[in-house]
Parts: sequence; structure tokens; C-alpha cells
Amino acid sequence: MAYPLIPRHDPVLATRVKRQLMGFMSYLMFVIPLLYAVEHGWMRFGYVGLAWFLVLAMLINVVFLMAIRSGFTRRFADPSVMVAQVAVAGLVALAIAYFAREATVIGPALFFASFFFGVFSFSLRQYLVLTVAAAIGYALMLTLKYDVADRASEAFRLELLHFMILVLVLLWMSLLGSYIATLRASLAQKKDALAVALGRLKELASRDELTGLHNRRHLLESLEQQHERAMRYDEPFSLCILDLDHFKRINDTHGHGVGDEALCGFAERIRSQLRCMDLIGRGNTDSTFGRYGGEEFLLLLPYAAGSGARACLDRLRAAMEAQGVATSVGPLAITFSAGVAHYRAGETIAALLNRADEALYLAKSAGRDRIEVAD
Repeated sequence: MAYPLIPRHDPVLATRVKRQLMGFMSYLMFVIPLLYAVEHGWMRFGYVGLAWFLVLAMLINVVFLMAIRSGFTRRFADPSVMVAQVAVAGLVALAIAYFAREATVIGPALFFASFFFGVFSFSLRQYLVLTVAAAIGYALMLTLKYDVADRASEAFRLELLHFMILVLVLLWMSLLGSYIATLRASLAQKKDALAVALGRLKELASRDELTGLHNRRHLLESLEQQHERAMRYDEPFSLCILDLDHFKRINDTHGHGVGDEALCGFAERIRSQLRCMDLIGRGNTDSTFGRYGGEEFLLLLPYAAGSGARACLDRLRAAMEAQGVATSVGPLAITFSAGVAHYRAGETIAALLNRADEALYLAKSAGRDRIEVAD
């Protein structure tokens, strides 16, 4: 199986690899001016030395590329190892500057190209440390390159000018990088806050305000998803509509406030039972339960077929009968009627809902507190 250079299924790693390839291109970019300088004798080395420079640049980039692409650098705080790469590039720039005669401008240019890659990732402290290191390194390079007698020459004064420009530009890039880093951090915080807010809004949009259960819209969306899986993979599922018995009587007798308490108590009782129930004997608890409207609730049971859904509802009905629902006027005995419809191959959602509703009507007509399964 081919091992792609740029991974397709890891966008973050792909970005790091692409950035590394851009760094390699920045090395190659200086081949043209170096060729020009060598051709005119403005460097202390010839074409052989230039070839060694290219080999060194390729070796450095290959090592970093392999470390990043293999995932080895994930263990570091900076998986792109950008500080190390800029530091190594700075050493290469010092070496080029040391061997330069008239082409002394190439050394600072290499520094600028390498430092540019840190604009979007370095902190101000990292930039300043690298700037100080570059300044010290360049000063040492000049000390080694020029004897005391040569330091009064025009060439040395030109090198000092390059040195001053190098330090000033790197300091400016440090401030610019710090500003960009601050903007990125601010944008990242706002992005995270927006993601949290959107998640909260999505959650609120899918929940019933009173009971905290899934609302009608979410239930229908879940039903559509389950319907698609059933058609594609031939997965069975059942749809159950639950209706509280004589709920109007609770409102008329105790008021709508107590009626709301009864709805909330019923919802929590059913939810707690579903949470600890092995629905169909397969360890599956991926049910969807919510308020369908008024005192009607909808229960979607994936994989449930045959007697599985009926057994689940029998256990729920027994749990409701075992203990009343606590309200401000005391415990209220609450029962429910339910209609169950098993999905039939090729059946539409509307037809499935209609069959479950008809089964519920039969349960209520037959005396309530019972479960009917649609034919």
C-alpha cells in the first residue's frame, strides 16, 4: 500500500508537512543567487561548495520531514519543531555569510526567510531569544571572518551595516509576530466560545423546555436517520407512542402547574428506566425518547423487533405502576397507554407513525393502561 507524503485523513499533519515542504522550497530559492555569486567569484567556495550546501539543505529538510510525517514530533509541545528548524537554518545562514565575499547580503536574506516562518507560530519570547542568538552568532561570525587588521576595511563596515539591518529587521519581525500571535490567540478563544455557544444553542433547539427530553423536531430527525439505516442495512426498529392516561383530569383537578410536575416526573422515571435497561437482550441502550407533544411521548428502539419492544414497554409500565410520581400535592398514580409499530421494509415514516398512532388509539379505546402492537 502506498505511503502518501501528504496524509489525506489527518488535516493537521498535512498542514505541517506542507509547511515543511515550503521551508525546503525556501532553501532551493537561494540556489539561483548563490549560483550567480559563485559564477562571479563572490563566494569563497566554488560549485563543489555550493553542491555541499544543497546536500546539507536537503539532508536537514529530509530529517525534519521524516520526523514530522512519521508523527514522532507529536510528543513535543511544538509538533512542527519550528524553533529547532529556524535555529538550524540560522546556522546555515551564518555558514553562508562566513564564506561570502562580495555577496554578503545572502546571509541576512537567509535569516529573514527562515524567521518569516515563525511569524504565525512564535511567541514574543521565542522570537526575542532567537533574535539575540542570531545577533550573537552573527557577531561571532564577523569576529572569525575578519582579522583585527581587516576591521577597518570597507568590506567590514558593509558587513556591520548588514548586521545592524539584520538585528533591526528581526526585532521588527518579533513585534509583528507577537502581534499576530496575540490576534491568533484571541481568534482561537472566540472560535472556542462560538463553538460552545453553537453547541449550547443546538442542544437547546433539540430539547423540550419543560421536561428536558428531546423535542418533536429532534425525534423526527432521529426517526429519519433510523429509517435510512433500516432501508440501507435492513436494520429492524420499533416506534412507540406513549400517552399519559387521564392527564386532563390532573390539570382540571390540581391545575396546570401540577400537570407540568406530573409530565416532568413521568419523563424522568421513563428516562431513568431506559438508562439502565438492556432493551432487547443485546446490550443495546441507544434508544431515543422524547416529548412528542402535549402528554404524548415517542420512544424509538433501534434493532427492536418482535417481542423486544413489547417487553421494554411492559417493564416501563410496571415501573410506573410500582410507585407514584412525586408532585407538590403529593404522589400521583400515573399510567400510560402505548401503541407500537415495527418497521416494515419499504414503509414510509408517515405510514409507520400512522400505524403506531392507530395502535395507541386501540389501547386507549380498550380501557387505557395497556399496550397495543400494530398489525
